[in-house]
Formats: sequence, C-alpha cells, structure tokens
Amino acid sequence: MKERINWIDWAKAFCMTVVVFCHLPQQEDTFYLQYLASVILSTFFFVSGYLKKQNLTIKESAKKYGYSLLLPYIIYNAIYYPYWLTKFYIEHGSITIIDAFRPIVGTILGQLNSSFSCELNGVTWFLIALFIMHILTDMTNKHKHSKSIMLILTITSMMLYGANKFYHYAPYITYHGLIRCLCFFFLGNLLQHWHQLKRFNLRKDLTIGTSTLLLSLILFYWHIHEDRFIIHIILFYIVNTISVFAFIYLAKSLNAVKSHIITLISIGTMLIFGLHRMMIGIIDYTLENSTDISNITYNWYQNIALVIIIELTLLPFIICTQERLPSLLGKK
Repeated sequence: MKERINWIDWAKAFCMTVVVFCHLPQQEDTFYLQYLASVILSTFFFVSGYLKKQNLTIKESAKKYGYSLLLPYIIYNAIYYPYWLTKFYIEHGSITIIDAFRPIVGTILGQLNSSFSCELNGVTWFLIALFIMHILTDMTNKHKHSKSIMLILTITSMMLYGANKFYHYAPYITYHGLIRCLCFFFLGNLLQHWHQLKRFNLRKDLTIGTSTLLLSLILFYWHIHEDRFIIHIILFYIVNTISVFAFIYLAKSLNAVKSHIITLISIGTMLIFGLHRMMIGIIDYTLENSTDISNITYNWYQNIALVIIIELTLLPFIICTQERLPSLLGKK
C-alpha cells in the first residue's frame, strides 16, 4: 500500500471541512464566507493535480479515472435521487414523470440546468471536471511541448472564465468549475513533476503559510471592491494562487502531527462530498419543522458545530466503505 502523505491529508481534510461549512445556509455577504467560497476549490484542485499519477496513456487514464471519478459520480447521484424526489414533492405538493426525469437528464449531462434538465446532486460536478482535467493533462504530457500547451490552456481557461463571468454565456456549473480551476490542477501537477514541496521546515512553512494567508486576505478585500472588471478577474487568480500556497504551507507545517480523524476525513473526501448536501437538507428540514422557522440560517459558530457533527457522523461510513465499498471512495 502506498504510504500516505500526511500534509496532503491535512490539506484535503481542511478543504473538505471548509466546503461543508460554505454549503450551510448562512448570511452570504460576510467577508469570511466570500473569501472561503472564492478560494477553497483552488486548493482542492491543486492537491488533485499534485497527486496525479504520471506517464499514463489516454486509454489507461480514461480507465483509471473513469472508475475512480465517473463511477462515484453515478453512485452518489443515484443515492441522492430518492432524497431529491422527496424534497421536490414536499416543496411542490406533487411530482410528474417529466419532473422526475429532468434530474436524470441533468446528471447524464453533468449537472446541466436547462428547460429539459436540472441539477441532481450538484456538488458532484467536480468529479466530471476532475476527469476532464486528468485526460487533458495526460494528453498534453505526451507532447514534447507539453508545458507550452498547458500554458496556452491555462491562459485560455482564465479568459473563458472572465468572459463567462461578464457575459454569462454558459450558466453551466461543470463548465464554470472546469475553466475556473484548470490552472490550479495544472499548477499542482507541474510542482509534482518538479519534485517540489518535499522538504519540511516548521518555522519556514509556518512563516510562508501565515504571511501568504494575510496577503491573500488583503488582496481579496481589494478584489471584491474593485470595479474595473479585468483587474477584478486578475485579482481573483492572484488571490487564489496565493491562497493555495497559504493553505499548502500551513498544511506542511502540520506534517509532523498525526491524526487518525484527519486521515479518515482525507480518505473519505469523496464520500463527504457526495453525501453532505443531503445531510444538510435533512438537518435544515428537521430544525425548520421543530422550530417553525422557515428558510433557516446559521451563524458561524453554529456552522462549525454542524460541520463537526456531519463529518463525525460520516466517519463510521468511511471506515466501513474502506473495506466493503471502496468504489464510494474512488478506490478499487
């Protein structure tokens, strides 16, 4: 069995925890929520690129990542479907065959919202995007000018992201996430290829992590108040790049700290991704009906408590699926 990289586990566990935190209903105009929601996926995709297996043929890559990404995509949407039907019926009082069929079409089309389809388990878009990123990386790595091609694709994806933000030409969550985060996947893969982030120095890692985190917060404040659109988009990528190194170096500073819970959250990232929205929905519905509060929202410390409850609740399932249903974790 391949030895785990402890700082990677810390980074993945942190990212997963923040994702759950951001998906809980809360006041959306707070600075900390805007910052976390804006930057956290960049670190997720950076780590995925850093962990990518090298020297795969296109066929090998399609087979490997089809099993580890597309199969869980199908499974978690199938698990979510009964919950979606129940929720739709409660909210609308009835459900037609066409209503029931739209999320199935949406899932087949990668969580597409349209007149004939809708999202099912919308957060699973990242599995489709990751699969495409893996295939693109393996295709470019086979070319002798791979770094130049990656640079062109990176610049193109950034421009497409900016254009999509301005013109809203493709309100499609998977496409939006792909063009937004492709550059960070490439960056992670490039640093792995260059054998970076292998050395550890607590003082240096902590200093870099805290200083870059502070810098990213300052620049993010500029970013959200910048009215000139092009500078606004440029700042978005600068902030996200700096935040990636902030979270990575802070995770590296924790490399010597072993935690079984952190390791389990890292191992179960895909399971938590696939199930947490359903759990949030059930918690919200239960609290709304028991307190007679409609459209319930939580403050930051309630969110932290709920994130802990959700992740601790899922830990036994992660332990169980490691042996019995590894496909739910993207494993064979």
